[in-house]
Amino acid sequence: MAPRHAPSQSADQALVAVEPMLATPGPLPRGAGWAFEVKWDGARAIARSHPDTGVVLTGRSGADLTAAFPEVVEALREQLPEGPLVLDGELVCFDPEGRPSFALLQRRLHLTRTAAIRSAARTLPATYLPFDLLLHGDGSLLQRPYRERRAALRALGLGGGRVRVPPHWENGGGDAALAFTREHHLEGIVAKRLESRYAPGIRSTDWVKTKSLRTVDIVIGGWIAGGPAGTAVKAVLSGLPTPEGLRYVGRVGTGFSTAERRALAALLRRLQSPTSPFSTPVTDIPRGDVLAFTRPVLTAEVEHLEWTSAGRLRQPVWRGLRGPYQDRPL
Repeated sequence: MAPRHAPSQSADQALVAVEPMLATPGPLPRGAGWAFEVKWDGARAIARSHPDTGVVLTGRSGADLTAAFPEVVEALREQLPEGPLVLDGELVCFDPEGRPSFALLQRRLHLTRTAAIRSAARTLPATYLPFDLLLHGDGSLLQRPYRERRAALRALGLGGGRVRVPPHWENGGGDAALAFTREHHLEGIVAKRLESRYAPGIRSTDWVKTKSLRTVDIVIGGWIAGGPAGTAVKAVLSGLPTPEGLRYVGRVGTGFSTAERRALAALLRRLQSPTSPFSTPVTDIPRGDVLAFTRPVLTAEVEHLEWTSAGRLRQPVWRGLRGPYQDRPL
């Protein structure tokens, strides 16, 4: 079992580098002694501020994200008090419906040119959601209980613009948190023991993450063209690997941004195949739509309501590409 307590750490050490504390997957804890936060579909980021070095953002792997998110850095400069300070939080891009979109955030994470970054900061801004305070002034808070760290975070008065302290629920608020995430189509919940210390780099049982949405990683085996001259994706054809081959589980046509539909069409066109990769029939294509098959080399995450009796996804919603399908049997 992971240790409950972090080793002691000076304020100077905490300001140099902090590895984020990680949550353990599990069922939603019950009873008193827990707080509940939203599990955001974004990128973990530690924000450090010092009068000599300014604001620095680093990712979970230690990568420097400061230059990639100038709008967040500027907002932190404006809102944070003077003196050394370290925050733990999440970088999130919200879609037009106000939901966090990892696909939109990915477009920001891969930018390197200064002009492109500054343009994206205006047209596709990110928001920093701090949920923990690890250092304030001359004192490290790593050994303080979560409830005290959260109270100290609230006392900073952060809010508005590109920095927002997200909601949380305490003592028996798990059901309320679960209802909130489902109502707003959010990924899930992280439950945290009120008396837990912050354990840098540790996947601890003091933090428990629970998904509130049903999601599944599918393999893309084809697509239906849409838009002018078929330059955009109307829907992708999804499959799940089985010992008998790639089983067709339905088409996914919602959840894409306009830019994502165009970019995905260009990508899938390069992967086009003359034959179907599916081991089962593709039977639910609307009349008039023209489908194209692709080599089954890409995976994506899809949110769905449930599985039908026929083994199809009910009301699937696209959440974003996950990467290449490495263990492909075809």
